[in-house]
Amino acid sequence: MSRTGDNVLIKNLNYKIILDTIRNAGAISRIELSRQTGLSRSTCSGICDRMLKQGLIHETGKSTSSGGRRPTLLEIQQRAGVVLGLKLMDGAIDGAIVDLGGTVLQHRIITIPKHQDPDSYISYLIDYYHDIEAEHAKAYPEVKILGIGVGVGGRIDSKNGILIESSVLEWKDLRLRELLEEKLRLPVFLENDVNSLAFGERYFGNGRDYENFLCLTMGEGIGLGIIYHGKLLTGDHNSAGEIGHMKVSLDGEAPECACGRKGCLEAYAADRAVISWYEKQTGELCTISEIIIRADSQDAVAKASFERAGSYLGLALSTTVNLFDPQAVIIGGERVDAAPHVLPTMRSVFNENTVYNLAQEVEVIVMEPSNDLWVRGVAALAVREFFSRSETWEVR
Repeated sequence: MSRTGDNVLIKNLNYKIILDTIRNAGAISRIELSRQTGLSRSTCSGICDRMLKQGLIHETGKSTSSGGRRPTLLEIQQRAGVVLGLKLMDGAIDGAIVDLGGTVLQHRIITIPKHQDPDSYISYLIDYYHDIEAEHAKAYPEVKILGIGVGVGGRIDSKNGILIESSVLEWKDLRLRELLEEKLRLPVFLENDVNSLAFGERYFGNGRDYENFLCLTMGEGIGLGIIYHGKLLTGDHNSAGEIGHMKVSLDGEAPECACGRKGCLEAYAADRAVISWYEKQTGELCTISEIIIRADSQDAVAKASFERAGSYLGLALSTTVNLFDPQAVIIGGERVDAAPHVLPTMRSVFNENTVYNLAQEVEVIVMEPSNDLWVRGVAALAVREFFSRSETWEVR
């Protein structure tokens, strides 16, 4: 690389370092920026002046001083731009406009026919985008949509924007990022939905204070997002975190999983498993929501169906914690609304099966039930990309 190229690379890297430091600090002075980043005061000041002109940061009050003039504090201008986070599901599209601080400004979910081929699904998605974009333009006419984060259940090559395989949508080998960018004329960032939830917690939520944590999701599937040294761990083959297909039984009579194999964790702990076990015990057909209502009303069989799921979740989680030794486990997903019935048994089995009393040292955090967290997590992917690129921001 030429000296000019080296200089550009260094400037872009310094820009990203300073921007990330301001974002993490909330409000920080130029002097403190220099101290935390190790960059010279003149470098920090020059980059900050550029960001102020771009409208990406703004000055906000003064900090305390040990003598002399009080330093001016800088913070991210959260409405410098927004991103759209989308979760693609079979039968629904869930999305939200999110500002650079993680605040959800618009949230919209629509139902569509199930089992759509990619072209048909994308046609619904285009209509969805135009509707939510019109809502945003009306409410925030001066705030530009910078890009789109997309979360999908399945195996995703996020680097190349390829959906390798999704059993949820029944798609394979689809260059989804390319298709969406062509239709929507915006940068698109693609990731597995559980990974994006974990990343959103690292960026905006419960994971901000942890460098190493696991994000376990329970609902129609069982998923695991892994944050390791502050970064999302996806694996060399884009398959890290497939805890739902961890074997928890080798019994030949074990229930069959949606993946076609027997004895997977999902076959014992996902919604389908809870419903199946409850129906076998009672002879009644029920939805997962009805079973939750019955468990809330102290129905013994309903409670037992969730306790059974919790025991298998605790077993799988203890194995995963033994492997990764995280600081925390964050539990989320659609089925946190059943957490009071799942968690006691899960915690008990988890405590019994971790080595070195790790369960006593790993913090377990339960997320609040909210669709916002899914789409905010996907949006965080797009926010991260824009925070990492100095060339993204146009001087206004």
